[in-house]
Amino acid sequence: MKQALVTGGAGFIGAHLAKKLLAEGWGVTIVDNLSTGFKENLPPEADFTLLDISKDDFIMSLPKRPFDTIFHLAAQSSGEISFDNPAYDLKTNCLGTVTLLDWALKNGTKRFIYTSSMSIYGDQEVQPVKETAIPSPKSFYGVGKLASEAYIRIYSSMGLNTTSLRLFNVYGPGQNMANLRQGMVSIYMAYILKNEPILVKGSADRYRDLVYIDDVVNAYMGCLENPNTYGKSYNVASGIRTTVGELLSEELKAFGQKPSKYPVQFKGNTPGDTFGIVADVTAIKLDIGWTPSVKLSDGLKRMHDWVLQKKMNKY
Repeated sequence: MKQALVTGGAGFIGAHLAKKLLAEGWGVTIVDNLSTGFKENLPPEADFTLLDISKDDFIMSLPKRPFDTIFHLAAQSSGEISFDNPAYDLKTNCLGTVTLLDWALKNGTKRFIYTSSMSIYGDQEVQPVKETAIPSPKSFYGVGKLASEAYIRIYSSMGLNTTSLRLFNVYGPGQNMANLRQGMVSIYMAYILKNEPILVKGSADRYRDLVYIDDVVNAYMGCLENPNTYGKSYNVASGIRTTVGELLSEELKAFGQKPSKYPVQFKGNTPGDTFGIVADVTAIKLDIGWTPSVKLSDGLKRMHDWVLQKKMNKY
């Protein structure tokens, strides 16, 4: 049985990925500090170690077993929150990644798949954005992700088979609905769920590229054992531009609300926020045949059903 280490596997994306790996017959070990992930997300078939990659000695606590592949998702994962403590962001997202890369190389791991971010791009005049665009991150989080990709390229030249996936705005069942500083889709949905006015930081004209969680997991799996992806970075996105106004309308419709009647407050802005970005996903389509398949309306309906079920189970 092939063995995978999933860092951040108690989080939204990591938990979905871990479950897919298990379903495909992999042995899965998860490490997470549970700062933003939850024990309830952990699949019972996976081994779990409570571990914080921001700690200097975290490498000493890694499970003593060989891994065929490391999926590195553990991170401080909010551009906005990175402004609260830039040093912590650097230590977790950059130093933690370098330490793990070095451990992988020294311990015989052949495959390392890194979770990068659209935040490395910043504001781009030419869109849709290709992987060849010159990065210009606007947050400490984006800087850390970009630096980590540079370290990964060096370790790739040293014999580690690496791939970096630049995720755009991922949404779907399992998102942390309590975190109102990360995840545009889940933030707005949390307000609707509580029947409160939706607070929007910035204008309704801003736009994003929203990609459903199942499509994202399929991108990870498609890259897993494909040599075409070694040493490369890919956009993982829908390739579709959705404005904040359009997203609000679709979310309200999913909850049976009339967009024209529901109260929305536009106030302030988010530090380091990009006005708008949409991805060119040609590269990953050509190399692994991956195509996003879930439309926004369908994805929001699935998320709506999950949210209501979660609420019913809670009470």
